[in-house]
Amino acid sequence: MAAHFQRDRRRLVSRVNRLVGQLEAVRTLLEQDGEDEKRCYEVMRQLASIKGATRGLMSAYMEGFVRDHVKMAAERGELDAFADDLLDVVRSFQN
Repeated sequence: MAAHFQRDRRRLVSRVNRLVGQLEAVRTLLEQDGEDEKRCYEVMRQLASIKGATRGLMSAYMEGFVRDHVKMAAERGELDAFADDLLDVVRSFQN
C-alpha cells in the first residue's frame, strides 16, 4: 500500500464521514412531507456544500497520491504512463 494512504487515512476517512452526514441530511430533507421553501433552499445549500467537500476530498487525496506515486513511477521509468493515467482521472473528475 502506498505511503500516502497510510499517512492520510484518518484525515480522509474523516472527510468521507462528513460527506456521509451531509448526504444523510439531504435525504432527511427530501423525505419530509409538505411544501417548505426554506427546506428547498437548505437542500440546495447542502448540495453545494457536498460538491465543495467532494472536491476538497479529491484534492487532499490527489496531493498525497501524486507526491508518492510520481516518485515510484520515476524509479520504474514510467513517468509518461503515470502522467497519462493521472490526466485521465483529472479529466473525468472535471466532467
